[in-house]
Amino acid sequence: MRRQVIISVLALSLLGGCARIGASSFNPLNWFGPSEEVALTETGQRIRVLPTLAPKSGYAEFQDTRTLVTSLSDVSIVKSASGGIVTAVGLVPSLGYYDAELVRIETDNPTELVLDFRLRAPNTATAIGTPAQRRITVARSISAPNLAGIRTITVRSASGARVVRR
Repeated sequence: MRRQVIISVLALSLLGGCARIGASSFNPLNWFGPSEEVALTETGQRIRVLPTLAPKSGYAEFQDTRTLVTSLSDVSIVKSASGGIVTAVGLVPSLGYYDAELVRIETDNPTELVLDFRLRAPNTATAIGTPAQRRITVARSISAPNLAGIRTITVRSASGARVVRR
C-alpha cells in the first residue's frame, strides 16, 4: 500500500508539472510551427528575408543638440601618415563642458572644408575656473583622399570662425 501511494504521488506531481498537454512539446501536433508565407524567385528558389530590429515607422532624424563653442583661440592642421589632423582650441565660459567634436558641414565649394566646433554644456552650475582650465582642445583626422582637393579649412564657433589655408 505504501508503495502504491508513493508511485501515485510521483505520477501526479509529474502530470501537474505539465500545465497543459496540448501546449506541451510532447504533443506531436506541436512539433512544427504554424505555416507562413514565403517569397519565391521565378526559378522557384526561396528568397530569404532577414528580420530587422528597426522600428516599422523608421528612425527619427538625428538632431545634434550640442552648442557651438563660445570662442576659438587656435586652429591648426598637421600632416599625418593617413592625411591630416585638424586641431582646434576653444574657450568655454565655465568648467564642465564635454562631448566636444569637430562636425563636418556640407558646402557647395569642393575646395573648402567647413567644421563646426560643437560641445555639450554641463547640466548643473559649475565653477568658472581659470582660462587655462576652460580651454578645450579637439581634433579630427581627415584622410588623404578627402584632403586632396581641399584648399581652405574653416572652423566655426559661436563668436566667429578661423580659417587655415594650404
